Amino acid sequence: MRDVPRSLGLDAPITRRDFVGATLIGTGAVLLGAVAPAQGLRSQWNGYAGIGDYARSNGNVASVVDAAHGVRDGIYESKIASAEPVDEPYDLIIVGGGFAGLIAAYEFHKAQPQGRCLVLDNQPVFGGEAKQNQMLVDGVILTGPQGSNGAVVPRPDNTYAHVVGLWEEIGMPRSYDYIEPAGSAAALKFSRDNYDPMFWGEESTSLGYFFDRPFASKQSWVVDPWSDDLRRAPISPEVRRSWMQWKHAPILAHGDDAATDRWLDSMSYGDLIVRELGLSKEVFRLSDPLVATADYGVSSDAISAYGAKLLGLPGTDKHAIASGAFSFPGGNTAILRHIVKALLPDAITGARSFTDVLYAPINFAALDRPQHTRIRLGATVVAVRHDGEPETSTGVDVTYAVDGELKRVRGRGAIVAAGGWITRHIVRDMPPSYVASYAQFHHGPILVVNVAVRNWKPFAKLGISAAHWFDGFGFFVNVRQPMKIDGVPVPLDPSKPAMLTLYVGFTQSGVPIDVQTSTARGMLFATTYADFELQVRKQLQQLFGAAGFDAKRDIAGIVLNRWGHAYLAPQPGFYFGGPGRPAPLEVIRQRYGRIAFGHSELSGRQSWGRAAQESRRALKQVMEVIA
Repeated sequence: MRDVPRSLGLDAPITRRDFVGATLIGTGAVLLGAVAPAQGLRSQWNGYAGIGDYARSNGNVASVVDAAHGVRDGIYESKIASAEPVDEPYDLIIVGGGFAGLIAAYEFHKAQPQGRCLVLDNQPVFGGEAKQNQMLVDGVILTGPQGSNGAVVPRPDNTYAHVVGLWEEIGMPRSYDYIEPAGSAAALKFSRDNYDPMFWGEESTSLGYFFDRPFASKQSWVVDPWSDDLRRAPISPEVRRSWMQWKHAPILAHGDDAATDRWLDSMSYGDLIVRELGLSKEVFRLSDPLVATADYGVSSDAISAYGAKLLGLPGTDKHAIASGAFSFPGGNTAILRHIVKALLPDAITGARSFTDVLYAPINFAALDRPQHTRIRLGATVVAVRHDGEPETSTGVDVTYAVDGELKRVRGRGAIVAAGGWITRHIVRDMPPSYVASYAQFHHGPILVVNVAVRNWKPFAKLGISAAHWFDGFGFFVNVRQPMKIDGVPVPLDPSKPAMLTLYVGFTQSGVPIDVQTSTARGMLFATTYADFELQVRKQLQQLFGAAGFDAKRDIAGIVLNRWGHAYLAPQPGFYFGGPGRPAPLEVIRQRYGRIAFGHSELSGRQSWGRAAQESRRALKQVMEVIA
């Protein structure tokens, strides 16, 4: 009998390599509510992590899993009171080193250049989900996003107008050049980002839909499927009708804009599709992957229809997605690194050139030395509490764990820029209304897979640069048009290497949101690296094998990024509340005492621009009591 895993390259050496010293052995995610991998299974669960600084931090890592489970399981409780005090008091302590936390630190330094700020981050590398994976294949450095991805250049007339000044201050370019396609791909159309061709900009890409039994009547590729209203698609007339009507659905209104928004928030997007638009649930085959991977991590029938409006889905609003979207090589890691370089110039080696900021090594020693802002990595906060009654306190005590040992620092104020899944556990003196509101926050998981291939000739042979499918592992992948970066050439030639990025959700239509999110996390974390790798190889082989793809020969490396709480999942009523019940995000957005909350989820739809809004709001609130 043929050995299928071996025939697909499951024994390829690059995917079995653990870089001891450069990579922390063990990877995971903040698994509150899920089971952590056993110590002896971590190498099986971890897998290959790429090269460079981010090889120690693909997704969440084992140290993060262990520390987070310590918070959940209460193993630190008896030690908190005796935690060792360290450092002189800070003016501001920030919990979380993602976009929200680091933008708050940057803005605080601008406002108070002599002020002392400490950022506590539980990860081995700063950035939250704004991190990247890198692999070296046949002399080409390939870079892909771990999580945060999709950018537009801020302008006064777009939704990123509020960060125009920040963009310029940190030295981000305002225009970019891209590699032109070569070889047999010269006539193809390419997207400059990973998300737009999933739905919002399908027509700008050479797109193919792959249909397979039993959903379709036969297995086949259909290129440019919408050009003839899906007439070439091997699907039933009912599915075709529903898909076409959904794709071109009118924007539903229920009174003025404010009333319509509240009406949309009173139902799920699934209700809008089936009940209000009168369409078949077969539409969920199209909408569920978009809802899960683009912003919310769950199925269409679990999220508020107003959340779907923020995502720009049919029947709600077709203008919510900014035009001109593109991806940096490692996603929004590029923006995050520019913020860090502007805040702490020595933290990233080299000059402030675009190339150096994106690719130069991190100087980890420069992050946490005596200076105006210190970034302390591997520090998992376990307790945040005022030193007295919140309204009369003079400071905030923050206890954190490093390698299992507890330390305590004091600040005049604190911003908690971590997600609600951990914030609800660590902030110890929250008023009851905050506790009740945080109980209404749900978070969906996502798996981001970066696959380095030695060539992508099968795409060109099929006449596509992007592929969409309906059964199996994931649902979409594309060859992104590379950005031109001096000194780091990346070809756009089918005979040359490329990085493919797959966003994989775990939707369960018809399942309540709390059960869906916890079950999905269980699926994400119960699967070993080898099992996920086999699914990736099988899927790509099924899609492209007939066009000449050989998974064993053509795949050079696979990196998994598991995010157990990747996205806020907003259920109906989350945005506007209900009779006698305020919207939970509005409660949490209020400062109490000397503590304010500044995570991007508090905007109701996560992005780095919204992180900037929430962090600035939280900083302004804290400055009211510490200035």
